[in-house]
Amino acid sequence: MSSPLSPQLRPLHDPDSPRLAPMDRLPVELLIEIFTYCAHAAAKNPLTLGMVCRRWKTIVESSPHMFQLVVLDESDRLYTLNHVAQACLERSKKLEIDVDLHIQSRDHLLPLLSPFLSSLHRWRSFRLSGFRYEYVDFEHLWHEPNGDPKLEQLDINVVDPDEIDSIADQIQQYSNGVTQGGTFRPYTTSLSSNLLSMDVIMSKLPAPRFLAPLRFVSLFICEGSLTLNIHPADLLHFLTACPELEYFSFNGLMAEVKFSPDDLQHPPPLVRLLHLRSLVLHSTLSARIILSHLYTPELRELYLEHLNVDFKFPVHNPYLSHRPRSAPQPQTSSDTRQPDIVTHPSFLASPFNYNLPSMLFCDTYYNETPYEMEDGDSDDECLDYSQSPYSDHATGMGIRSLISRSNPPLRVLEMDYADMRTKDFRWLFANVRGLEDFRIVASDMADRVISLLAPQFVPRRSDHPKDLPTVNCIDGRRYVEELVLPHLKSLELFNCQRLSGAAIVDAISRRAAMSDGLAQSGIDVYSPLEDIAVVQCSQFDAYHAAELAGALGERLRLQ
Repeated sequence: MSSPLSPQLRPLHDPDSPRLAPMDRLPVELLIEIFTYCAHAAAKNPLTLGMVCRRWKTIVESSPHMFQLVVLDESDRLYTLNHVAQACLERSKKLEIDVDLHIQSRDHLLPLLSPFLSSLHRWRSFRLSGFRYEYVDFEHLWHEPNGDPKLEQLDINVVDPDEIDSIADQIQQYSNGVTQGGTFRPYTTSLSSNLLSMDVIMSKLPAPRFLAPLRFVSLFICEGSLTLNIHPADLLHFLTACPELEYFSFNGLMAEVKFSPDDLQHPPPLVRLLHLRSLVLHSTLSARIILSHLYTPELRELYLEHLNVDFKFPVHNPYLSHRPRSAPQPQTSSDTRQPDIVTHPSFLASPFNYNLPSMLFCDTYYNETPYEMEDGDSDDECLDYSQSPYSDHATGMGIRSLISRSNPPLRVLEMDYADMRTKDFRWLFANVRGLEDFRIVASDMADRVISLLAPQFVPRRSDHPKDLPTVNCIDGRRYVEELVLPHLKSLELFNCQRLSGAAIVDAISRRAAMSDGLAQSGIDVYSPLEDIAVVQCSQFDAYHAAELAGALGERLRLQ
C-alpha cells in the first residue's frame, strides 16, 4: 500500500490542479536578473534559456543588456563558439560589450575573438585568463575626437607547440621593454590614435571556417621556430579570411615543404585580395606557390627578400597536375590570359645535369609522378651563370604567374637577395610597363639583362606614339627606338658582381640620353631617370663612375 502524497507534491499529481511551475510565477524583472546572472557563467546560457518556452524566448530577445558580458571558454567546438559570439553581438544591439575569454590554448585566441574585432568601437573591456592573464579597459583607451576605434594591424607568430610558452615569454619580455605588451597595443605612438595592433602567438594558422572575416588592413605573419614551417596551402586558406588587406608581409624559413598525396588532391584556393597594395615575401622556399595563387589587381609594391639559396629544392608548382583541364580558369582581366600548359614526360634525365629541367626536383612524392609545367618553366636559353639556379627559377615563375593573372599597376619592385633567370627579367620588363622604381641587391644578372634597359630599335607598330622619331632602314621598314619600362625613374643596383661596368655605363647613359632628349623636345613618352644608384658592384670602378656621372650628373649615387 502506497503512502499518501505530501501536500507539496499533490498539485503535481492532481490533473485538475494549475500547471504553472514556480518559475512561471516570477516577475519578468526577476527573470531578467536571473538570466543575466547565468550569462556571467557562459555566453550561451541566455541563448539556451530562450529555447525553454515562448515566454522566456520573448524575455531574452527583448533584453539586449543580457548579452553585454560575453563569456567564452573551450567547453564547445570553435565553430559553435563562433556562432555564439555572433549571436551575442546581434542580440546586444549597439550596446557596449565586455569580452571575457578563459582558454588554455593560444591557438583559440584569434578564432574566438574574430567575431568581435570588427566591432572594437563597442568594446568596454577585455579580460583573458587561462594560458595568461590580461585585462584591458578600453574606455580609457579610446579618444572620441579621432573617430571609431579600429584594428589596423595583426601580427602572427607561428611557433612549434613545444616551444610556444618559452618563445611567448621572450616576446613578452621584449615587448615590455619596448612597447605595451599584451594582445592589443596602439598602432601608432600617438596617444590620441584610435588604431590598434593585435599580437598573437600560435602553433598553426586557424582554418577560415573557424574565423569571422578579419577586417584589418595590415597583416604580418612570421615563422618563429626553426622546427616548424607553415604549409603554403594553410597560409593561402587563412588569407581568404582577410578580404580587406592592403599590406601583407610573410617572413618564413628556408625549409622545404613536404606534400602528401592528399595535399595534392586538394589544391589551395585562388586568394582574391582586391585591395592589396603592398606585398612582402621574405625567406621562403614557397614563393612560387604563394605568388601563383594570389589575385592582386591593385598591387603597387612588391618586395622579395632573401629568397636566394644555393641548394637544390623542388621549384615547380606541384598543384598544376591536379587541376582539371576541363575546368575553366577564373577570368580576372579582359587583357590577360592564363599561361599555356604543357605536359612534361614522366621519364626524367639525370638530376645532376644543370642544363636539364630535372635539376629542379628532389625525391618527394610528387616528383615520382608526371607533372605539368607552365609557359617559361623550360631552361633559360641564355644559360647565364647563377649561384642560385633553383630559387631564381621559382622566383621568376612566381612573378610571371602573379603578373599574368592580376595585371596589377605595379610601381615598385625590390629584390633584396632575390634573383631571376635572364628570360624572366626579359619577360618582366616587357609586361610591367608601369614600373617606376626597381631596386635589386646581390643579383647574378648578366650584362644582357642591364642591356635590355637601353634603347632598342624595333619595327614601328601601330601602338607606338606618333611623336617617336622614325628611322627608315634598307629593308624598307620603318624603325623606332623603344624603351622597356617606359616609366622607370629610379634604378638601384647593389652588389651585382656579374655586371660589367661598361655594360652599366652603356645601358644607363643611352637610356638617359634618349629619355632626356625626348622630354626636352616636349615628347612625353618615356619618363626621364631621376635617381640611379650603383653601389658595391665590383666591376664598376672609378672610371665607369666618372663616365656615368657625365651623363647623369647629380642623379647618380655611389653609396
